[in-house]
Amino acid sequence: MLILALSYTLLSVLGEAGEKLGFDKKLKVNTVKTRTHSLFRQGQFYYKFFFHFTQEEQDLLMNSFQETLIQHDFWETLLDSIK
Repeated sequence: MLILALSYTLLSVLGEAGEKLGFDKKLKVNTVKTRTHSLFRQGQFYYKFFFHFTQEEQDLLMNSFQETLIQHDFWETLLDSIK
């Protein structure tokens, strides 16, 4: 259950990172102004198709993912407790 919860959270954070970059616009119809996919679903998409992105898009997504993880205190606390 712990692995499942961590995986869900990481995919949601990945979705949040992609949304900050505007990648979510590629996932929705251009007539809709609001979010059509959850952050988790967006994270699943980015994870599944990561290697189909250009190198620049991959770098942008990973940098945004790292910045987003740093903003969430939970991950810092978790990683510090493992050390």
